[in-house]
Amino acid sequence: LRSLYPGPPKQDPIELVMISYPGIIKNMDKALETLGGINAINQAYFNNRPLELRHTPMNPFTSCLAAERKMEGKLTSGTLHVAIRVKRKKKDASVVKAECIGLVGTQFKFDSLCDFQYLPIRGKPNSDVFDDLIPRLIPTDLPSALCWWDKPEMNGEETPLFLPPYQFSRYNTPSNKILCRETVFGEKTRKKALGHGHNLRVERKALSINVQGHQDFPTAPSDDALADANFRCKNEGPHRMLFDLFEERPLWTRVAVAYRTKLEETLLKSLLQKYAFYINNGPWGRLWCKFGHDPRKDPNSVGYQTLMVSFRQHTKIPERQRLKVSTSERKFGDEGEGTNSVNYMYTPGKLPKVRQMWYSLCDIEIPSAQELLRKNQSLEFNPQTGFISGAILDQIRFLIKEDVKRTSVEMEVDESDGVEVTMDEEW
Repeated sequence: LRSLYPGPPKQDPIELVMISYPGIIKNMDKALETLGGINAINQAYFNNRPLELRHTPMNPFTSCLAAERKMEGKLTSGTLHVAIRVKRKKKDASVVKAECIGLVGTQFKFDSLCDFQYLPIRGKPNSDVFDDLIPRLIPTDLPSALCWWDKPEMNGEETPLFLPPYQFSRYNTPSNKILCRETVFGEKTRKKALGHGHNLRVERKALSINVQGHQDFPTAPSDDALADANFRCKNEGPHRMLFDLFEERPLWTRVAVAYRTKLEETLLKSLLQKYAFYINNGPWGRLWCKFGHDPRKDPNSVGYQTLMVSFRQHTKIPERQRLKVSTSERKFGDEGEGTNSVNYMYTPGKLPKVRQMWYSLCDIEIPSAQELLRKNQSLEFNPQTGFISGAILDQIRFLIKEDVKRTSVEMEVDESDGVEVTMDEEW
């Protein structure tokens, strides 16, 4: 019978869009205004954009609340949202007619937390009325924007400050990155580094202590520096070598430590942080100082003070060379000076191998320089020159340069003599 007498054609329900507004709506026009109007809702739906809700639409400093777009057809909760129109007869209220208007296919739901809202207002003294600061903070139209910088202040008053905190105004969703702890080189990081063959490049961190010449000097290394040094070098030999070196004397230059120990550059870098700290400037600048030692309190530490000597435009000295000991020396096992090594001591009659060198005063083996150091030592500490005057330091520097000049002249004479002898032999 149904095939013989078909009913009216079945119509698909209209697909609707539902907005779960986070509030009680008493005025529909104002509610739509907080959502940007009908045009903003249409653009959010057709362009697949988030729908934004602004509690104060006229406030340019407001932080909007973004809605999450949900497709009802993809939900598995079993709940469907249907729009139904209900009609009742005026004469008989018990007669009800229900009509299905459409089925909700898309839902905008505001599930995220609402951020703090900062209004650019200022309360008047002795009054409950607030002043709107927007016209004084930003131009509201084109004429005011063109003359904004030449516009006089209202009533001769300066514009009050309005600085909303960026932590509360930049993010639309809650974030714990602002309040999280900073990454530290602690026990958890060390546990991850346990075991052989593990890549340590990601976990590298400078654990050595650097101080200025006027600051307090540390008495012991950090626990992380001790653990890192012991982990990177299991052999007790290098540890004992550095321990004995700083027992011999408390202050050394980096070149001196490398020259005396013959250790690799990377190994020396990881072990020095365990036994000494680095002084950046002052009378003992560029030195590694033993933990617990303060040369500023000991007049006998004058011999460890550093002196920088530069030899510019000198043809006998290489122009550039790194201040480090050549690792090829260890192949021969001798303690002598290798072909590429840089000696930390200045010996009369020998040219230095670099054009700029930092010497400790006790490592300058010029008799006249040591005599000046013994006769002019002071018991009063000077933050700039230590226990010796700046004039004496200049004299010692002059003695080194004069010795270099004299040695260069002697080398040129020897070379010229060698050329003459060779010519005689050829004849």
